[in-house]
Amino acid sequence: MKRGHAHDHQPSGDRSFDPSAPIAVAAGEIDFAAPLLLNVNQPPGPALLRWAFMVPFLFWLAIVAGALLGRPPTAPVELESLAAAWHMWQDQSWLPQRAGTGEGHLAPLHLWSILLGWHVFGLSDMWPRLLSVLASLATLILMGRSALALWPHRQLTELYARVLLIGTIAFALVATMVQPEPLGLFFAALGFHALTRLWQTTARRLAYLLWWAVFALAVLGGLFAIGNAALLLLPLTALLPPRHSEGVGPEATPGRLGLRFVPHWHLAWVLALLPALGVWFVWQGILAEAGIAASLLAFGNGWFDPATEASRRELWTLFLVPLLLYPWISWKTLWRALARQLRGAVGRGFRLCLAFLLAALVSGFAGGWQMQGMIYIVLPLALLGARLLATQEIRARDFHAIVPALWALLLGLFFFLMNIVPTAHLDALWREVFDVSLPIWIGGMGMTSGLVLLVAGYGIAQLSPMQLLSRTIQVATLPVLLLSCINIEFPFNLRQFFDLTPVAERLRQLEDAGQPLAVYGRYRGEFDFYGRLTSAPVELPDEAAAMAWARAHPAGVIVSYFDGSPLRLPALPYYRGVARDRWVVVWPTSAVLATDGGALDDYF
Repeated sequence: MKRGHAHDHQPSGDRSFDPSAPIAVAAGEIDFAAPLLLNVNQPPGPALLRWAFMVPFLFWLAIVAGALLGRPPTAPVELESLAAAWHMWQDQSWLPQRAGTGEGHLAPLHLWSILLGWHVFGLSDMWPRLLSVLASLATLILMGRSALALWPHRQLTELYARVLLIGTIAFALVATMVQPEPLGLFFAALGFHALTRLWQTTARRLAYLLWWAVFALAVLGGLFAIGNAALLLLPLTALLPPRHSEGVGPEATPGRLGLRFVPHWHLAWVLALLPALGVWFVWQGILAEAGIAASLLAFGNGWFDPATEASRRELWTLFLVPLLLYPWISWKTLWRALARQLRGAVGRGFRLCLAFLLAALVSGFAGGWQMQGMIYIVLPLALLGARLLATQEIRARDFHAIVPALWALLLGLFFFLMNIVPTAHLDALWREVFDVSLPIWIGGMGMTSGLVLLVAGYGIAQLSPMQLLSRTIQVATLPVLLLSCINIEFPFNLRQFFDLTPVAERLRQLEDAGQPLAVYGRYRGEFDFYGRLTSAPVELPDEAAAMAWARAHPAGVIVSYFDGSPLRLPALPYYRGVARDRWVVVWPTSAVLATDGGALDDYF
């Protein structure tokens, strides 16, 4: 591993330890700590490095294999994306739609990619899931290369960046989900990697133009993947021009980076953005000609659109954002490294990553109160964490993973208690505290996941390897453990709650019989793809609309959700089942009219 430049002005606590340097001991003094420091701070050996460079990809493989083999697409945003792609496929249309209606603010690239895959591989939910898997793998590779481009004389940053990224619960979870964010993360990583090449090197003119072209392509891909929010991510980050352009400079340079006008940089920035914006404006014109409303000021679902299951916008969801950063947000080693770094000079690469983080926060907040818009912060934070850990001196051995593992232990204890405490008693307590019923799938959790989390979490907490690299890998196993435990629950216990195929197939039978379909409450296409429905059910927002629709369609069908006991239904339904965390029932309109709307109550 190469040592840093001689003029790399780092704080004394951040210098890499040189095992070949003699340990100075004053006359008459015996330094008892010297042998311990020599053992702890020496660089990882070749065997550990070869194994460690495989670890991020092994973690990725474990998460991907468990999700693809264990669970079906379950989250509302996944079902919504599949429904939109299904109706586009059925109508042979390339215009984005939701619940059968054109939606101008939906970025189309994710849906287009699904359609292209279906044309090649056939109609199934496997290709949309593989699309996210491949995008997450490309993002993982790019982040390592970006870390190495920012700090080429600290080669361990490449490894740390990948371990930190795949070991973050947000990235590990979204890597296998059918939603636009994996594509958005890929284009954000691609654009930032192009900027690292432009910032840090004096490339030849052809290479300089090539990296600006890659940046423009990443911005364009981001626009079509996540919408207008992409304009607040990479372009804002690229506003920070480099002061030095004479090769790879030291991390703490005399010159500063700031928002100032640099002709050659900002002219290239404008020329790179113009083609991307031009194509995006043409697309907006196509939507307008098709009669689909679109806004250039809409970011995500916005601040004024109603919240949905797929994109919650309540104020309290902001307090859940730290969960996206588990387990690193509760790892004291990383916080100690940050405190030590801030006591000294902050290098140029560090400031560039801070600019990327600021742009990701601005982009996330512009999209409204939704957690998926904030997921892009994991990219700059992984780079910042890699820079901190690559220069960290660790202390004597301690149980450093005890706090991150504690949350896994508590979750395992909760799942374990679900098999002991009667669900009815827990549901009553849950309703008193949260004023809603306990999700019914919690009562179906098996004991396996709880025991695995308890035993494995306790074991991880007790381990205390000497090398900081080994310690980082140890903590990164926690999200892999959590997701693996959830995935092993699906084939045996949870599939009956999250597999919507039985309900969807029943709706398809009723549709084939000529009965009109409607859904009481907010509907985002949960049953359209798995039921292969020819048209999206009508959405009935309130009881008055439901009663009016029932009178107008005496042979129709209304789908509603409820909590409580399925034995207390006021009438005889066509079908009763489960849909994720609630009971679902398919009513004939005659039953709705006979009960004067009582069949649509949300609790029985």
